[in-house]
Amino acid sequence: MNPLRSLFLTICGLFISGIFALSQEHLSDLYYSGNYQEVISISEAKIVSGDTAFNTFYLKALSEAQLGQSQKAIQTLQNGLALHPADRRLHRMLAGQYYEAGAYVKARKAYQEFVQSDSSDISSWLKLAEMASFRQQYQEAIQALNQVLVSDSMNLSSLMMMGDILDRLNNSGAVIYYERAWRFYPDNQKAAFALGNEYIQIKKAWLAIPICKHILEIDSTSIKFSKLLGYAYYKTGQPEEAVHWFDYAISLGDSAAFTYKFKGISHYLRSDFGRAIGALEEAVKKDSLDAEVHFFLGASLSTIAEMEKAMQHLNKSLELMKPDPSVVSRIYSEQGNIKRLEMKYEEAYSLYDKAWNADSTNIISLYFMASILDNSLHLSKKALIDYQRYIDALDQLPENKESNHGVSIRAIVEDRIVTLKEELFFRDE
Repeated sequence: MNPLRSLFLTICGLFISGIFALSQEHLSDLYYSGNYQEVISISEAKIVSGDTAFNTFYLKALSEAQLGQSQKAIQTLQNGLALHPADRRLHRMLAGQYYEAGAYVKARKAYQEFVQSDSSDISSWLKLAEMASFRQQYQEAIQALNQVLVSDSMNLSSLMMMGDILDRLNNSGAVIYYERAWRFYPDNQKAAFALGNEYIQIKKAWLAIPICKHILEIDSTSIKFSKLLGYAYYKTGQPEEAVHWFDYAISLGDSAAFTYKFKGISHYLRSDFGRAIGALEEAVKKDSLDAEVHFFLGASLSTIAEMEKAMQHLNKSLELMKPDPSVVSRIYSEQGNIKRLEMKYEEAYSLYDKAWNADSTNIISLYFMASILDNSLHLSKKALIDYQRYIDALDQLPENKESNHGVSIRAIVEDRIVTLKEELFFRDE
């Protein structure tokens, strides 16, 4: 070959290579500057013109993924793999796009291949765990997470996911993983909230209080932790503190039914019935199907003689829930109290009778029934029967429950039984 021609061809080759390198560098600059659509347009034109470079397909797929175009990214990656079948970066990115697109069968197969070739591949184990959890294959998810924790016992994602899965399975071990996550990452709000919430669920609400306070020292505008702290105080029997933190959450912009509900109940527990009514009425507006809200609203309204409204809300609470007998009995008793205060004695008697029939340990209802017959309806014979039923029921209670009803009521009833018998004798009845 002519030396001059050979030199010319060499220079041309170098020139073209230089242009190609500059073109690839420009494409990378565009990607890292966030011009994803421009990267897609340029790389697409290059591919159509015959460009087979790995980087062209890779940057195009990355840009499509950044724009949430998973299906397009998958097609680009498949085309790239046809030209570069051994490239692990394309394989891994394709698995990730299958995952993002919800194509879990294909994604799972790809990630299983990754962990088979490298059992310490933490990111692949995590993806397998997430997909197994979504498919409710919880044992499979737990096995994958254990693989992660063998390699990295402080892996936050794995600890949190393990806690979430065990919590879903009502497994008491959930708290162990949440505790470990929070111990390693005490400023992490996800770990803190999961642990605080778990403590409340397992009836250790007092342990949630310092966790919430720690996060609120870092982020004083967190509505989520203000509410959780209020709920923790409510669960530990500190309604005044609960009200403070629910009010604080509302001042930050919270308007959830949950907040108004437990703010209202906390006011009720403090006997601040006016504020309880205000908060509970807000809760009803936001969730009219919460039986507990209707009950406490009805009970609060009864204290300010709003008897008709109180009855409506108490009836609504019965309609909405299927409570255990003691709750039903308590509601009927509350309604009986309302009717007794309204001097509607026959209705009150009927409601106390329902309370007694719903829960035979609610023996105070028998006392009120007898008292109505005796003092309000002046039906001495019937009153005597109910007074005796009260004494008999009291004798059937275990000692710890009997003491809760007090000795004084029993003494009053026994004296009244003697008096009524004497009155009936002298009246020859």
